[in-house]
Amino acid sequence: MKKRIPPQHLTWLKRSQPTYGDVKGISARAILLGAVLAFLLNLLDAYATTLIRGSYLTLNFSTPAALFFFFFVVLASALVACLRRPLALDQAELVTIYIMLAVACCVPGMGFTQFIIPCLLGSTYYATPENNWDFLYNQYIPSWMIPQGENAARFFFEGLPEDEAIPWDIWVVPLSFWYGFFLVLSLAMICTMVILRRQWMDREKLVYPLVQVPMEMIGREKEGMIGRSFFTNKAMWIGFAVSFILLSVNGLHSYFPNFPQITKTFALPLFRDTVSLNFWFSPPWTGFFYFVNLDITASIWIFYILTTIQRGIFNIVGLQSTQRIDFYSIEPFLAHQGMGSMIVFVLVGLWVGRSHLQNVYRKAFHGDEEVDDSGEMLSYRQALFGLLAALALVVAGLCMMGLTLPTALLFLFGAMMLFIGLTRVVAEGGIPAMRPPIMTSSFVISGAGASALGAAGLVGLGFSYGWHSEVRSFVMASVANGLKMGEIITGSKRRLFWAVVIAIVVSLVGSSYMTLVLAYKYGGINLNPLFFVWQAPTFGPQDMAPRIAAELPGPRLDAWLFMGIGGGVMALLMWARHQFVWWPLNPLGYTISANWKTGHIFGSAFLAWFLKLLILRYGGPKLYRNLRPFFLGLILGEIVAAGGWLVLDYITGHMGSFLTQI
Repeated sequence: MKKRIPPQHLTWLKRSQPTYGDVKGISARAILLGAVLAFLLNLLDAYATTLIRGSYLTLNFSTPAALFFFFFVVLASALVACLRRPLALDQAELVTIYIMLAVACCVPGMGFTQFIIPCLLGSTYYATPENNWDFLYNQYIPSWMIPQGENAARFFFEGLPEDEAIPWDIWVVPLSFWYGFFLVLSLAMICTMVILRRQWMDREKLVYPLVQVPMEMIGREKEGMIGRSFFTNKAMWIGFAVSFILLSVNGLHSYFPNFPQITKTFALPLFRDTVSLNFWFSPPWTGFFYFVNLDITASIWIFYILTTIQRGIFNIVGLQSTQRIDFYSIEPFLAHQGMGSMIVFVLVGLWVGRSHLQNVYRKAFHGDEEVDDSGEMLSYRQALFGLLAALALVVAGLCMMGLTLPTALLFLFGAMMLFIGLTRVVAEGGIPAMRPPIMTSSFVISGAGASALGAAGLVGLGFSYGWHSEVRSFVMASVANGLKMGEIITGSKRRLFWAVVIAIVVSLVGSSYMTLVLAYKYGGINLNPLFFVWQAPTFGPQDMAPRIAAELPGPRLDAWLFMGIGGGVMALLMWARHQFVWWPLNPLGYTISANWKTGHIFGSAFLAWFLKLLILRYGGPKLYRNLRPFFLGLILGEIVAAGGWLVLDYITGHMGSFLTQI
């Protein structure tokens, strides 16, 4: 006969068993450690991308630099736990640190600082009598918006004379404006995600595939060892080894050119070689897509093929636009089509969540006690009023740059549609790398016309490239993923807001300091040409000066037509998705189908879809669960390898080993 356990002992037993969410609050220790790591991440990333010119680890939504740092933080915490358990980090602290690192990845590189800083002096340094930029472009730049001084641009791009001190003072005013603008924009993104979090996570049950690796790394076993099942799983280490070895082979090739190289890409030309299907097979991208629903991965490759066919037909019949558009959107018609689909995708999504948004409104304005916002990192009142204030300040900043109020409002609308749309794509579709179908500046020029902007407005849009050109990593997406991880924190999450803000501030300081020091020491033209030679003159003056020199056109009717086509197709797809249970395609795939970056992820999405389809059909859910660690290892292995080769590059002084973009 079994001995009965008294009820009070059962209560103690339940409390003594750590569970996945048995964590409370956010400690000051975690925020301090996260701030230090965020600062170091930006300092080192700026050095790596500017001087070493190796793999970019802060480029995409996958935030590989955050995972690289977090991998060693978790291992270090486990080691500390073996020596003295009370000093080890708990789940809440680890989650806080990871969120801060993920947000920190949005600041350096193509996120903001290494784009905006060279832009502030690029038009001055590269101005010549032939291009006439001083007259066409530079005269419209407000003096407070860029560093001033006779040799400001020359010393930045060519290096300081011997024994000359870095002129920090000339950067104080312009960087105060630009960093204030970036902080306000980040606040708008944070507040937006607080408002939408419950709709996306609790009501629509989005998957958030990009947080699978860090969540598994901090998963807690019954015996209380954080991440034990992950780090002792053989399948994970097999996947880790596959990715690590594949990348390391190419790393050896970069050091020893005679060593064989592994090529992971090939192209299939179509329509008389006017278009091609580009297959990029990336182990970590395949790993991310393994955790995405089959209908989404199928939609990604099916819609990309259909749009490629459309592109090919347009090329064959000669249906092309004469519009001058941004450097990333090669086909204007398809770019506008993609923008139209993105706008409808976001607006319909907001309409679907209208009951939740009404709850947010009632809580913010009327204090409705039936609406509980205690689990958010900001109250709904703070989030809604913070969003409105931040958006107003963003509009004010755009007007200070030279835009008129109507065009500033149109720019803000387009930017928020892209930010929210891409964040939704990342959260639901696990897209590790993506950019918008069209830059917001091109959307405004096409929609309102260059005549509505004037020369000053076009120059203002030129400077928007510094913070809105790549859009492959931004605060909203990282915060969305972070809030998903934050679900396991059972205590108050209000400190998490300040943790995110601190991460952004220290990241701005770290990446800016390293970028300026390297530019003045070596000369910008001797550093990464992407930032200092190509982007600095291309974004802004090279694009806008010819527009200013020519007759300023009005709105483009063909642009509105194709935006309408894209929006109409998206509306039909979303209607079919909600009306017919059997409908096989997810509208998400169409939002990114016209994007050139989709050509990079297309092959990995197809491979993950095909493998997962076979696994579920012949092995069922059990085999799918058993293989999860292998695909997690594919992600982590390449990230650790890429970071390791950057460290080796620093030790050896080797430069130019661009091995991967994850």
